[in-house]
Amino acid sequence: MKKQLLLAGLSLVLSTATFAQKKNVTDAILLMRKYNPTGEIAANKKIVTEAKSFIDLAAVNPETAEDFKMHLCRAQVYYSLIETATLESASTGAALDQATMAGYKEVSVASFKKVIEDPKKAWTADAQNYINGRADFVFNAGIIAYNAKKYEAAADAFMAAHEIKTFLGEDFKDAEVNTSLAANYAVEDYLAAKKYDDALAVASRISEAMPKNIDILISLVNINLQKGDVAATEKYINKALELDPQNKQLYYVLGTSYMDKKENDKATAALQKALEIDPAYNEALYQLGAHLYNLAVEKRNATLDLDYRDPKAVKLEAEAMDLFKQALAPLEKYAGQNPDDKAIMDILYKTNMKLGNIDKAQEYKKRLEALKN
Repeated sequence: MKKQLLLAGLSLVLSTATFAQKKNVTDAILLMRKYNPTGEIAANKKIVTEAKSFIDLAAVNPETAEDFKMHLCRAQVYYSLIETATLESASTGAALDQATMAGYKEVSVASFKKVIEDPKKAWTADAQNYINGRADFVFNAGIIAYNAKKYEAAADAFMAAHEIKTFLGEDFKDAEVNTSLAANYAVEDYLAAKKYDDALAVASRISEAMPKNIDILISLVNINLQKGDVAATEKYINKALELDPQNKQLYYVLGTSYMDKKENDKATAALQKALEIDPAYNEALYQLGAHLYNLAVEKRNATLDLDYRDPKAVKLEAEAMDLFKQALAPLEKYAGQNPDDKAIMDILYKTNMKLGNIDKAQEYKKRLEALKN
């Protein structure tokens, strides 16, 4: 009799302990039902903090640690901690604790993953609806801002929608594309007003969140070009080239940046790389030809103050002639694509005369005279 009473008592204690742990999940769920992301921030902060205390207990207890309903609630609680902190930061201007936010996200993502991968899919739809609903809400806010030509706000909204989807391990491509589009318009507006720092702030913020977005990197290239910051331009071009090594335009811009820095060999190599990718690339043909031609002229001019018998003068003259020869190939190809360019016809006439290509020079002279007439 005593043994039966002892077993009955033990069973009651165990069931009570299990109930207590499940109650932690229930209490967290009930608290989260009061949470409204559009509600008062202080009240929401109190709700999610209390809900966290309950769900943290349930997460470490063997009775509930693997419960999928617990993981759904835990994912939502930790997501809401980030959501509340972000709204509070926007309201007060106080900086977010990025390390804390990253920790919250790690927990939320891990629990969402558990729910999504549940073979029975008991709460999978709930997890998807929760995140998709929030992502769609923010995405639509981005569309409203975009249509109102509030491009910076639109870019931030689209970027937030993209980030929200990552909680399910998904890449929200439409949001990423729209982020780039809105950010580019925001940057253009700032550049038109010569507000370079504002343009840089927008592009930098988005690039930090989307480091593999080449469109944003190209925006940073354009901003720094207009600012005249050659070092920063080169930095972002090289970052973009890591993502898209076959982008001829990036090599072209890199080449012109090196030209500005008087790093002539690097400029030549970058422009030649652009032409390796596209041998008919019109702008690169012109830029490379002009670059080599100008270097040749500089070297020839440098000999004017020297005695013609000076070995240095002889060396400079030889280098100049070699550069004139190198300039011919891209310039002639450019002329083939742009037969009405009088300036190039004049350069080709004079260059061939310098090199002793008399017949070729006369051919370009005739073409030049025909254009003048």
